[in-house]
Amino acid sequence: MIGALAVCLPARADETAVGAEAMAAAHRILDAAKAEAARDCSQPSDVLVRILCDHKLRVGLRTYYPGFSVRDPTGKYSGFEVAIARRFAAFLDVPMVPSAVDPKNRIPMVAAGDIDLVIATMGHNLQRDDQVRFIRPHYYQSRTVVVGAEDRRVTDWDDLGGQTVCLPVGSSSNLVVMRHHVRILTFDRPEQLLDALAFQQCAFILHDDTFFAALLADPIWSSQFGVKFGFSPLPWGMAVARSGAAQWTALLTDLSVAYHADGIFVALAQAHKVDTVFLKQQQQRWSAPGCFNADGSIEPSCLIPPTDDSDAHDAASFASQAVWLEGIAKDWFGTRLDLSLLQHQSTVDLLLEGIGFSLALIAGTLVATTVFALAFARLMGTGPRIFRRGVSLIVSIAQTSPLPLLLFFGYVVAGGITQYTGVVALVAAILVIGIYNGANAGRAIHDAQHSAQRRRAAMQAAPPGPQQRSFLGAVSVAGIQLVAFLINAAKGSPAAGMIGVPEFLNVMTDLTAYSSDRVWVYLILLVFYTGLVLVVIAVLSSLEARLAASMRRSQ
Repeated sequence: MIGALAVCLPARADETAVGAEAMAAAHRILDAAKAEAARDCSQPSDVLVRILCDHKLRVGLRTYYPGFSVRDPTGKYSGFEVAIARRFAAFLDVPMVPSAVDPKNRIPMVAAGDIDLVIATMGHNLQRDDQVRFIRPHYYQSRTVVVGAEDRRVTDWDDLGGQTVCLPVGSSSNLVVMRHHVRILTFDRPEQLLDALAFQQCAFILHDDTFFAALLADPIWSSQFGVKFGFSPLPWGMAVARSGAAQWTALLTDLSVAYHADGIFVALAQAHKVDTVFLKQQQQRWSAPGCFNADGSIEPSCLIPPTDDSDAHDAASFASQAVWLEGIAKDWFGTRLDLSLLQHQSTVDLLLEGIGFSLALIAGTLVATTVFALAFARLMGTGPRIFRRGVSLIVSIAQTSPLPLLLFFGYVVAGGITQYTGVVALVAAILVIGIYNGANAGRAIHDAQHSAQRRRAAMQAAPPGPQQRSFLGAVSVAGIQLVAFLINAAKGSPAAGMIGVPEFLNVMTDLTAYSSDRVWVYLILLVFYTGLVLVVIAVLSSLEARLAASMRRSQ
């Protein structure tokens, strides 16, 4: 770490006393690591020694984040973060080897030792602080902004009700969005957000303000889109593995102090047209000796703390058990199990809400399918010819139209009648899915009834009460088809999420925007829906058997 600042060292014209001392401390760490590497590279004691032994610095970088890190078609990287990585490599006198990372894999890669350093627009929050070691002082800071068309009047979260907001997977601010019950759509790469906004797939997109800096400077783009509001200021940190990287962390800390103090970060940012307001503030802070104690250690008050976006009051009652299970999975099976969704009361509430909506949705679609099936079958066989043909036409349209199209039609109609909410979306979905499956089941019952009537007419042996017996008999004959379409209604219920029903699939899909570990999330979904469908099949099979037995007794 940095020694006492009272030591006077020869300095270049662009060096401060703090910068010169920080660089001297970094050189001392490097010299010690070089000495160890020269003795034995078979078992490096630190990441820094391994870098020197391998003679390469492996850095995780984003592939598309204008101004910070962009990879061109030839594979060449450029940007502010790339320049920082190259500066570090030059100090170590080794080549910089870039590795493409994204918000989902950047932490696992550096934690597993696949890369030596990650500089990838990563916000420093408390959750991530437990997974990797962040280098401080931070090299940048941003805030999250909501961007949309200029003609859309939005000033706060309340104005986003019923709108779709698109955001990147793995962003630390995504949990904030979900807590406001905003409908979201996630994308793996930030450039996809821009396409989604341009083609009106999303009403608004959400990302760090730095991502939009170059676009907002473009007069054509900024005439169409603008920032609606911002939230959650977030320091950005480069990160290394938590274990086996003490020397490497100390060296990067000293270099960060020197690069702030001597304006190197500012110069690199200016070269890549990155906003320098934060960096100039940091340069002023670190170029003076006030941030150092008498022993040369850094004064903690000068360091920006990691953002606490977990909210202590939001901790779930069984958060400690979730953490314990994560530890068990890691210690016993060597598997990283992400149960962060169960550690926040807000996400737990979303999960319970999703389960409740799913149960109501499935129960409603089963009832609606049965009612519409019986109604359609009865109406197609009674009344004037023109009425029966009209009902038959409606049934044919419902049978031949794709379910997503019918759901969207229901969404448009419901939104035009009343204010669109989760409950309104639920009712619309139940009616649409009921009509879709009820039309198919109703046609089967009608066809069975029509066939039975033809057979009786041919035999000229119609029993008393022909209409009643014929209809109930048709229901019994078409029982297998009715049960099949009831099961199909249960299986198709998750499609309601596309029109904003906050059912379990919709909620879990949204929550993967916060938790980048999707495997276990969708495993839970698979088990949940498979279990529900099996229950539905068991109940319907029992009812079908009872109906068949009742019909046999009545004959």
